[in-house]
Amino acid sequence: MRTAVRNAPGQPALVRNAMPVAAANFATVVAPKETKKRASSTTTKAKASASKASAASAVVGDAAAAATTTTKRGGAKAKAPKKEKLKPWQVRGTDGKLLPLPSASKPTLRSSFLIYMSERVAQLKGEPLYQKTSPKTGAQVVDIVKMAKAVGAEWAQLAPQLKARYEAQHEQEKEQYERALAEWKAALSPDDIKRQNAYIASQKKKGIKGTAFLRDPAKPKRPNSAFFEFLNDLRARETVIPNITEFSKRGGERWKQMAPELKAPYEQRALHALEQYKRDLEIYNSTRGPEL
Repeated sequence: MRTAVRNAPGQPALVRNAMPVAAANFATVVAPKETKKRASSTTTKAKASASKASAASAVVGDAAAAATTTTKRGGAKAKAPKKEKLKPWQVRGTDGKLLPLPSASKPTLRSSFLIYMSERVAQLKGEPLYQKTSPKTGAQVVDIVKMAKAVGAEWAQLAPQLKARYEAQHEQEKEQYERALAEWKAALSPDDIKRQNAYIASQKKKGIKGTAFLRDPAKPKRPNSAFFEFLNDLRARETVIPNITEFSKRGGERWKQMAPELKAPYEQRALHALEQYKRDLEIYNSTRGPEL
């Protein structure tokens, strides 16, 4: 906007076009504020966008973490079960069940008292005196503990001539038992012997004694020493040996007093037997294993 104003006398000349200049000055002053406002607005929007992006990233991260956790859990379920750790004497059959120890099929020998007891149990089990009520079922069952005590007292007072029948039966059963035991031992495999001996060793560690280790019938036997070779010859020359302990004691005394030249044949015999034993044992170990 232009102003057509003439200069009055004595006054400075008025600046023409004052409005545009003032407007320009106003614009110059106001413009930075607007720029600041626009910049502030832009920064706020940028922060909001960054915040949204951060939130979205967090959501994606949580989803990824959840997916990873699910995958891990799923992987844990998919893992194969741990291999069962069996004891040295345990083994499973083709049906998955544990196989019994070889001793489960070992023949047993009844003593003369057990023969008598089995006979008396069959006679007494129906008597009311030896009946009791089962705490589980409420039915009448045989009180085997009470009966065993009574039968044991009977056996202790039984006359020798009456015991003789049961002792004779025991001897008959002993012959059958020895044959059955030999067959049982011969049928054992190296693995059977290893399993049974591992179980016996575990029992011995617990302090349970009385069970001897099984021996493989095919394993070479350690030969006699020179002294036992001498005892065998001495035993063959004596027709009656009333007491084996006294016989061994007398043999030991004679062996100590023997001259070296008299001991030499027995020592040579024992040495040759030992060398043969070592050769046989080496062959045995190469085929079956030294641990049996």
